[in-house]
Order: sequence, then C-alpha cells, then structure tokens
Amino acid sequence: MRQEHTLQDIVETVCTQTGVPGMVVGLLTEAGREVVTYGVASVETRCPVRRDTLFQIGSITKVFLTTLVMQLVEQGLVALDEPVATVVPEFQPADPIARDTITLRHLLTHTSGIEGDRFDDYGYGDDALSRYVAGLATARQIHLPGQHWSYCNSGFSLAGRLIEVKTGRAFETAMHERLFKPLGLERSFFFAQDILGYPLACGHRTTENGAVEVVRDFALPRTVHPAGGIWATIDDLLTFVAFHLGLLRVSEPPLSPESIQLMQQAQVAAGNWADAYGLGWAIWAVGDTRLIGHGGSTNGFQAHVILLPDQRVAIASLTNHEEGRTAFSAIETWILAEHFGIRVPSPRTVTVSESELSRLAGTYEYPLARLTVRPAAGGLWLETRQTRGLSRTPRERQFPPQFLRPIGRSVFTAGPVRAVPNRVDFVFDRDSERPRWMRVFGRLAERVER
Repeated sequence: MRQEHTLQDIVETVCTQTGVPGMVVGLLTEAGREVVTYGVASVETRCPVRRDTLFQIGSITKVFLTTLVMQLVEQGLVALDEPVATVVPEFQPADPIARDTITLRHLLTHTSGIEGDRFDDYGYGDDALSRYVAGLATARQIHLPGQHWSYCNSGFSLAGRLIEVKTGRAFETAMHERLFKPLGLERSFFFAQDILGYPLACGHRTTENGAVEVVRDFALPRTVHPAGGIWATIDDLLTFVAFHLGLLRVSEPPLSPESIQLMQQAQVAAGNWADAYGLGWAIWAVGDTRLIGHGGSTNGFQAHVILLPDQRVAIASLTNHEEGRTAFSAIETWILAEHFGIRVPSPRTVTVSESELSRLAGTYEYPLARLTVRPAAGGLWLETRQTRGLSRTPRERQFPPQFLRPIGRSVFTAGPVRAVPNRVDFVFDRDSERPRWMRVFGRLAERVER
C-alpha cells in the first residue's frame, strides 16, 4: 500500500536537498493551523527550530506597513493620490516632476520610479527616516511616476516616514500601537535588542567551498525597517494573514473589510513577480485560482506567504538560509497540489527567432547586480553577479547561469515550475529596436552594453 507523505516529510526532504538549516511552515485554513518545524536555528549552537522561534520576515513587512497606511486613509489623515511631498516636506527629489507627482499609491504599488535599493544607514536615532528621506534628493529617478513597475524598497521607507509625520510617533511605535497590539501580535519586533531573550534564528549562507556559515550582519539599518524590518514567529505571521482573510475575531479591528478588499484588488500590471500588484500585495493566478502573497529576503533569511482569499487559506514559510526560496517554493507547490488539488501548469513556450534573441542580448545593471544576457538555441542564458546588498560588508558573488525559455517575444521563464511566477521580461522605449531595460528579480536593470 502506498504510504502518503505528510507535510513534515516534505519539509524534511526539501530542506535536506536544498541545505536549508532551519525552517518553519504554517498552513492556515478555516479549520485551524498546522505548523511544522525543521532543523536548527544555528549551525553553530545546534539549537532546534521551535514553533516560537523568531525569524526575519523581510519584505513581508511591506504588507504590514500598507495595512497601517490604509488605516490612516480610513481616518482621513492621508489620501492615496495626494502628492507625498505635500505631507513629507523633506522629500525633495531632484526631479521636479517626481516631487509634484509621486503619491502614496505609487509607493505602495512600486511605480514611483525612485531608485529602489538605497539602504543608506543614518543610525538608530528617531531622526533616521527623516534624514533618509532628505537623502533621496540625490536618488536617481529611473522612470516617470506611474510609467513602469519596478520593485522599490526606497518608496516604502518614504511611506514609513509619512506614517511618522501623520501619527506623531516613531514608525516602529506607530506600528506597535496601531497594528501589533490590536491584532495581539506579541512576538513581532523591529529592534535587535527587543528580540534578545526569545528563541531566535540566525541567518545562514553557503560559502564558495560549500560550507554553511552563520551570517553575522543581520541587524538592518533603521531606515530599512518600513521596507523589511520585522522579526516574527510563524504564529504571529499566521495571525496577521488570518486578519486579512477574515478569519480573526478582533474587538477593535485596525482596518475595515472594505479596505482589506481594496488592498487585494489589482492596481497595476506587475512586471514579472506576479500578474498584477494591489496595495502591498502581489496578485497572480494558478489556473482558475486567485492568489496573493509577498516574500521577504534579508541577510541569511528568506520568507514567503501565499493567500488564497476565496478559499480562506494561507501558507507561510520562514527559513534561515539565503537560498530558502528554493525550499519554500517546492513546499508551496506541493501543498497546493496535495491539499487543494491546485496543480501549476507548465508555461507554454514559444519560438523566438535568432535575430530577436540577439537584440535582447547585452549587459544590464541595477544597483545590486550586473547581468549578462547571451543568445542561445531556443532561448537566452542569463549570468548574474551580485555587486552589493543589505550587508554593511559588501559581498560580491557569481550565481550559476540560468537558461531563460521564451513564453513571449520579450518575456521568459526560468527554473522549475512553481506556484509563484519566475519570469524575466525586457522593456522597450517607444520605437526602439533594442530594450532599454531588463526586468529581473523584480527590478528594472538598464542596458549598459550591447
């Protein structure tokens, strides 16, 4: 008789195959929660991952921030389509069109055009975000506001400063008082000193010789807190998404069901991480099933959450390795298929001529990476060199080449079939024969060499 695999079996198998030291996965349905833990919080201490172990959730923080912003919208303190510079006086970008045009909606949908990966550190004083926003005067305006979709951490730091201005509280304090406390999130934190005394995971990475080591540089600059600074347990994360699914009873809800629904409605077409973006949420479909979600990537941590709003289901994954995405992607795909009968179809590839592939080839750059694209039989080869990241100690690394399979004349897919789209696309200026940008890892990378 065939022995059915359990979620615990799958998590153990996938983590062993991918080299992820520790992981916790939560499955939320109307019937309750199933939580599975695996491995160690640190390869040095060998302390086991527990259900109450704290992990960095990275950019899932952006959905928390958007929830708080929508509360301020409901209270009439801010408006989604009001220029941000009228609210935050220190926001004075060099481009006058950007200054007069960029709105909260632009920030929350990654369409502001601001240089997106500025992780400038202005210390841990309460003026850190204000100084950061003033520093955006030197940030490059990549494109006109609203013109393109490109992932933008900087825009969420700016939104965090707007929260400070309108609440009169430090960002972290406003988040605690207005969201964490009403939802009962007692194990969600921002500052390193606040997580001491609780079980916590260390981030990890694999060295060039194949060893897994602890990442020491895990404390994020305070300026990054609005974009990706939360530490949380799996249960706090599941409680937060339960609120967004209407599964949490709260005496004084921090946000109305109408605003929750608005966050989940498509606002703009997304580039390659999803089909569309709502307010804070990525939105896509697997067959006839609508999904929303968000990921988080910090130094040595990878996290992800997927919601099926119509089925009132969520899958949350926390890992303590920089390649944890490979693990949680496989587990999400298995859960959707085995628990809900949702199987991810293979994308239909198309034939693209040699001349069309050749016009896409070249070198592209954005502040975190340098990318080389070469034509090949039936597709493209992509070589990626990371040039910097969140770490205060720059670490360059070369990733293994990826083969890109065409699913359109300028849209490609990479890697195995997973629940979350993994696409690369090329963006052209009007009447241009060659692309100006390559959109990869969510970012617009500009062409610098043919």
